Amino acid sequence: MTRYKVIIEYDGKNFCGWQKQRSLISIQGTIEESLYKFCGKNISVFGAGRTDKGVHAKGQVAHFDLEEGDLEDKNYKLGKLTMGLNFYLSRACNNEISIIKTSKVDNEFHSRFSAKGRKYKYTILNKQTPSPLLKDKTWRVPLSLNILLMQKASTLLIGKHDFSAFRSIDCQSKSPIKTIDSINIIKNNELIDIYVEAKSFLMNQVRIIAGTLVEIGLNKKTEKDILLALKTYTRSHAGATAPPNALVLEKVVY
Repeated sequence: MTRYKVIIEYDGKNFCGWQKQRSLISIQGTIEESLYKFCGKNISVFGAGRTDKGVHAKGQVAHFDLEEGDLEDKNYKLGKLTMGLNFYLSRACNNEISIIKTSKVDNEFHSRFSAKGRKYKYTILNKQTPSPLLKDKTWRVPLSLNILLMQKASTLLIGKHDFSAFRSIDCQSKSPIKTIDSINIIKNNELIDIYVEAKSFLMNQVRIIAGTLVEIGLNKKTEKDILLALKTYTRSHAGATAPPNALVLEKVVY
């Protein structure tokens, strides 16, 4: 049995998220279906993170196991495994999922449990008028944002905290305690990128952080609200959950 690591890029707009769900189209399920068409066997795919419905990825990582015979019978090499999967994925979802790279890894490797960190990017279009080209990949905020206030407030979220106020009511994580390693906010003309890095995240955590920082940038909330959210674990002190279409899983660190 050989373990393969794949790096995946996808547009999450038309999927229910990474995780397989009955009667819904998922990233994980679509890749597993393509693997079945490729080698004729049911192969389980394990992802590094369960991105939500509508969330995208530039550097999602997953792994799966194949018998050497599954490839030898068709005389496939590693590069052809990548191309073969992409062939079936292109037919299944019109190139909305792509295998960027495939590599053999040690059988001890696990895409989720071996990961040391995950880096997300949330992009805001701070512009009065809509952008047809960016509408599916950004959250448009038409009013001017105070970037300095957002940057200053973001430092309060760095470190180990109980993030109960920053997770979805549907979050199934056993513990709300997470450690944020870094938050960087970069403005480039009308685009504002919020980079958040941690070992792992709660459900909707990055989107709620983004929503909170935007409300601070609009002077609807202050640093005091973040401190109260962290102290009282009360969801109302944090901001709204930002839309999923502007969130991208940029990288998984090993």
